[in-house]
Amino acid sequence: MDKLKAINWPSLVTGKHSWIDDHFNVHSVLEDKKTVCRFFSLDFSGTQQEILSLTEAMAQSIEHYVFDEKQLANLRDEGKTPFQKAMKFFGKTNPDMDGKYGELLLYLLTEKFLNTPLVSHKLSLITNTNDQVKGGDGIFFGDYKDELAILIGESKIHQGAAGAMDDALESLNRFYDNYSAGQLGHEMFIARSNISENFSSLDDAESLYHAFTPGTEQYKGCIKAHPVLLVFESSKISSIEESAKNKDEAEQMFSDWLTGRSKEIQKLLSEKLNNYSELRKVYIDVFLMPLTNVSKFKHALYREIHGVDYVSSGN
Repeated sequence: MDKLKAINWPSLVTGKHSWIDDHFNVHSVLEDKKTVCRFFSLDFSGTQQEILSLTEAMAQSIEHYVFDEKQLANLRDEGKTPFQKAMKFFGKTNPDMDGKYGELLLYLLTEKFLNTPLVSHKLSLITNTNDQVKGGDGIFFGDYKDELAILIGESKIHQGAAGAMDDALESLNRFYDNYSAGQLGHEMFIARSNISENFSSLDDAESLYHAFTPGTEQYKGCIKAHPVLLVFESSKISSIEESAKNKDEAEQMFSDWLTGRSKEIQKLLSEKLNNYSELRKVYIDVFLMPLTNVSKFKHALYREIHGVDYVSSGN
């Protein structure tokens, strides 16, 4: 454990996602026991929240999400373009039904704001791009609350905040539910079987393997945390866009609205957690982001990745 504790985990993600600062505003961070709620918004362009620049930047990040650094280097040595290869991972699935767009944003926010690196890159985990793999939406490792932590992510993009919460908590609960206790063990097996080559230079890479092996000293010495992304729609944003005179006023109106709304959402999450006794025993760190239209966001990201709009095969 001492060697794992001595590793500077934030250094493994430093500077990777600095572009995020140009697109997101970070608002209040509310903490209650083992739950953290972090509220984000898209930066206003004039009096509108435009998603184009965000989806462009997110699309450029897909190669680091799908491949580790060694895989990227090998592709470049072979004269191949990593972005083109990563694009195939996302497939031409209907973006409204595809969970990978939320997983991508969760990866970016978790590495950026929690400073915990992704352990298993997606190439190792999925071979069929049409399959939605059951399990967590990203496995991370590092320092959380000054403790070594195993972090299993969950992302939900939903029309309403309450619906997004319900779906996320139900998904997380399967890791601790007595009737599906094998799910957590399966997740740990996936992690230790697919440890990123980005960790190969660590002094004690083997200990990282043991950290994902239930029963070992390393595993028992880690806390568990769940970074959760909740993206949901709010009609209030359109109202602000219509009323604001300029960017500063739009930002202020949004901030004023979120001051009250954030406390309501935190209270709602706390109430819903009362139905999940096991989840109150682990750390849950929630990224919340309201948008005017979640479908437009996913379709815009699809277009940036594939270069064309999504067209249903039925058309």
